[in-house]
Amino acid sequence: MGQLASDLPDCLPRLQRAVAAALWHYTTAPVAKPYYVRGCIPDLDEARVTVALWTGPTAREKKNLFLSVPLVSGGLPISATEVTLGLLRLGKGTHLFGFTGRRFDGKRVLDGSALVEGGSAPSPSLPEETGEQQGPRGFYFERPGRLKKY
Repeated sequence: MGQLASDLPDCLPRLQRAVAAALWHYTTAPVAKPYYVRGCIPDLDEARVTVALWTGPTAREKKNLFLSVPLVSGGLPISATEVTLGLLRLGKGTHLFGFTGRRFDGKRVLDGSALVEGGSAPSPSLPEETGEQQGPRGFYFERPGRLKKY
């Protein structure tokens, strides 16, 4: 049986750790050309993360993009795989780039809800928790080579 949104405060750190771990690979490989993941910043008040993207080390013009991605849809948690698949679709010309966003640390933040809410149905359950911490809830490269963990 799926978890309800009211149960999310207990599993929110685990969800955020799972998304951060899934996106770590895309710090060295593009998640959606030309964007690489620069960070996955946990929201401590809501069931969401801010995914920071940048155009990568070889781009002539460095551009940053910040997406605010929900971790719950229809009262059920969204898996790290669904978040990753949503970001992979950015390279397919998603309409999301046309939206105006709010500000975050002086950078533009776009609402990434359309990435995950329009895709497949949310996973009805989460993987079993082992009781161990499996990594940080988030990370952010303030500058290349300068990592901050959350």
